[in-house]
Amino acid sequence: MNTDRDPSIHGFCLRQKISRSSYYNLVAEGTGPREYRVGKLVRISEEAEAEWVRQREAEHAARVVEAA
Repeated sequence: MNTDRDPSIHGFCLRQKISRSSYYNLVAEGTGPREYRVGKLVRISEEAEAEWVRQREAEHAARVVEAA
């Protein structure tokens, strides 16, 4: 586990190179990463982020296969 990793929404958006509004759109669509809360703070675990990336990659691969 990387102790320097920022688990906040801001940190997630920076690592994934998406805007905060794009993040909230993903969450509204039900395709955002799993979140947990610490008080009022929303956090995204390293595992949840990795799972989210794997899911996006799998969806992309499925679309590429369909298009072929």
